[in-house]
Amino acid sequence: MTSGRTVLALEFRGVGDTADFGFLSREASSAVLSRVDPLVQHLGGPLTLPEQARLLIDALPEPPGLVLSYCGTAGLGLHVAALTDAESVLVDPYPVTSDDMRRDFANLCASLGIAPTGLVAPGADPDVARWEKALWQARDGMAEVHGGDEDAYELVDDLLDRYRAWLRFLQASRVAGPVTARGSVSVVTAKSEVPLQDLLVFADSVEVHRVEAGTGILNSAEARALLSAAVLRHSGK
Repeated sequence: MTSGRTVLALEFRGVGDTADFGFLSREASSAVLSRVDPLVQHLGGPLTLPEQARLLIDALPEPPGLVLSYCGTAGLGLHVAALTDAESVLVDPYPVTSDDMRRDFANLCASLGIAPTGLVAPGADPDVARWEKALWQARDGMAEVHGGDEDAYELVDDLLDRYRAWLRFLQASRVAGPVTARGSVSVVTAKSEVPLQDLLVFADSVEVHRVEAGTGILNSAEARALLSAAVLRHSGK
């Protein structure tokens, strides 16, 4: 599959300026930038990462020439690259693990006032179907906090849909396994170690750029310069 000028940027929306590629949209070179929240496709039900990667590619006007991914979206970005000739730039990548999922779900329960007893047993595989049910059972209580009227339920239902999509995406990422990317892969990170072996076959061939990042890596001038340069290379300008 021949890749083109399109740049696919995978990011979670609504979690702060440090977690998205919005700064690239303000640059003239970003005219071919397609920003995608990977949770959206999981709203209708669970997908595997290969299935989601194919859907993302098919939704673009042409196969991407460059895929940008942030943190936990690295696995999906690499699956897109495995189906195309796209170059990949992974920003602070990490593989999603069972420990990650149990910790994040426990934190979500705490924020919603749900008792996670029996839901996040140490060492047990995440039970996403059971977790989704627990979230739904909290619906009335959440709506009551917001006034209990129709608008409150609409708000809560939107939140619960996104939480469930998030769990499905994490599960798909956890079980996906490493892939072989057909294009070059590089990493932009502020961390001393980059756990790529669970994401990428031939992880030792990756070029790593370490940057200083005090308020979030996507606010780092060094990181932004590297990402802007990568986009410029694929913009045809």
